[in-house]
Amino acid sequence: MSIFYTQSTFLPLLSVNIVLCVAACNNAEYEINGRCCPKCDPGKRVHKHCDEFSTTTCESCPIFTYSDIPNGFIECLPCSVCDTSDGLREKQACTVTSDTVCGPLPGYYCIDSLYNCKRAKKHSSCSPGQYIKQTGTEFRDTVCDHCPAGSYSDGTLCILHTDCESLHKTTIREGTDTTDAECRDRASLLTVTLYVCGVCLLILTVITVIIVWRKKKTKRGLNQVPTKKCTEPS
Repeated sequence: MSIFYTQSTFLPLLSVNIVLCVAACNNAEYEINGRCCPKCDPGKRVHKHCDEFSTTTCESCPIFTYSDIPNGFIECLPCSVCDTSDGLREKQACTVTSDTVCGPLPGYYCIDSLYNCKRAKKHSSCSPGQYIKQTGTEFRDTVCDHCPAGSYSDGTLCILHTDCESLHKTTIREGTDTTDAECRDRASLLTVTLYVCGVCLLILTVITVIIVWRKKKTKRGLNQVPTKKCTEPS
C-alpha cells in the first residue's frame, strides 16, 4: 500500500517536469498552446502558428505598422504620429522594421524623450534687460541672464551704453538695462556767443523801441495842450 502511494505521488511530478522541459522555448521561438514555434523576423507578424505538421507562417506588417524584433505577434505595432500640436515634427518615417522618429519643431525642445521625443515645448524668450547665455537646443531650453551694468538689451544681446562724452556730446538721458543713453550735440563757444549776443541785441532793440515810442507819445501830448487867447478890454 505504501509503495503504491509513493509511485502515485512522484508520477505527476515527473509528468509536470516533462511538460516544463518541452515548453521551455529558446530565444528564437515563442510558446503557443504548449508548443514552441519559430519567431517571425522583424518587419513581419505571425499569419499562422506552427503545428505538428508545419512551421510558423509569417507575413509582412501592413502599412503604418512595424515590428522591430523577432516576434510571435499576430498584429504589428502601430507607427507613432508626430503631432505638431505637441511641438513635434517627423525626423524619420516609420518602416516595417522601425517606428517613426519624432523631433521637436524649430524653436522647440523635447520634454519627454526617454526613447523617442513624445512632447516638445517652445524655447523660452529672454526679457528686455537680459541676454541669451545659452542658445536652446532640441533637448535643452534657452538659458537667460541679466546684462551687466553699463549695458542694455532687447532680450538677445547686451550692448554697451553710448558714451556721450567720448563723442563730445552731452548726455540728456542716462541708459538703463533696457534702453541706451541719449546724447545731444554740444553747442560751440562761437554758437553760444552769437546766441547770447543775439538775445542781448533783441532786448536792447525792444528797450530802444519802447523809449522812442514813449518820447513820441509825450511830445504829441504836449503839442495837443490848448492855448488861451488873450482879448483886449473894450
